[in-house]
Amino acid sequence: MFGYWLTAVIYMVLPVIAYFIMKAFGAARLLPVIAGAVMYFIAVKLCDLTVWIAFFSAPFSVKQAAAVELVCIFEETARWLAMKYPLFNIKSPGAAVCYGIGHAGMECWMRGVGTFKLIGIGSRLNSDGINSFISGKTPEKAEETLRELQRLADKGIITGIAGSLEIMTNFGFHIALSLLIFKKMYEPNFKKRWLLLAIGLHYALNCISWLSSFSGSQLITSIVGMITGVIIIALVWRIIDGRSVVDEILYPLDI
Repeated sequence: MFGYWLTAVIYMVLPVIAYFIMKAFGAARLLPVIAGAVMYFIAVKLCDLTVWIAFFSAPFSVKQAAAVELVCIFEETARWLAMKYPLFNIKSPGAAVCYGIGHAGMECWMRGVGTFKLIGIGSRLNSDGINSFISGKTPEKAEETLRELQRLADKGIITGIAGSLEIMTNFGFHIALSLLIFKKMYEPNFKKRWLLLAIGLHYALNCISWLSSFSGSQLITSIVGMITGVIIIALVWRIIDGRSVVDEILYPLDI
C-alpha cells in the first residue's frame, strides 16, 4: 500500500512542483500548460476513437494493443500542431517547457486517479477480505480475480520507489520532446523529420518498456524504462544544445 500511495502522490504533485519551479524562474506560462493538458486529452481520445472505428469487431485486447501503438503518433502530432499555430502563444523555450508540463501533467493526473482506485481496492481487500472479490463468481473467474489481486499485491516498497523514479523520468521525457519540436520548428526550413524523430523516440520508450515487461518483474520494467528515458533525454539535450536552452529560460532576451 505504501508503494501505491507513493506512486499516486508523485503522479499528482509532480506537475504542480514543475510549474512552481518554472514560476520561481519567471518562466511559468499558464496558457501553454492548459494547451498541453487539452492537447494530450484530445490526442488520446482521438486515438481511442480511431481504434474503435478501425477495429470495431476486434477483441478488446486487440483494440488496446492498437491504441498503444498509435498513441505516439497522435500525441506528437498534437504537440507539433500546438506549437505550429499561434493560438497557444508558445514562442519561447519556457513556454515549450510549460506545454510539456501540461502534456505530461494530464497523463500523470489520469494515471494518478487510476492509482487511487487501486488503493481503494487494496483497502477493501484489507478490510473485507478476499471473499468480497470472489463471492458469486464461477471458479474460473474467481481464479482469474485471485491472480490479478496477487499481481497487484506483489508491488513492494522498492518497486514503488523505482516506479516513482520512472514517473519523474517520463515527465522529463515529455518536456524534452516538447523542447525538441519547439527548437527545430523555429529553425529556418523546418523539416518534418524532427516530428518523425519525436514519434520514433516516443515509440522507442514505449516499445522497450513493453519488451521489458515480459520479464514478469515490475521492478525490472521500471528500471529499464528509467534508463531508456534518461538516454533519450540526453540525446535530445545534445540535439537542441540543452545548455543554451536553459540560458534562454533563465536569461530571456527582451525583443
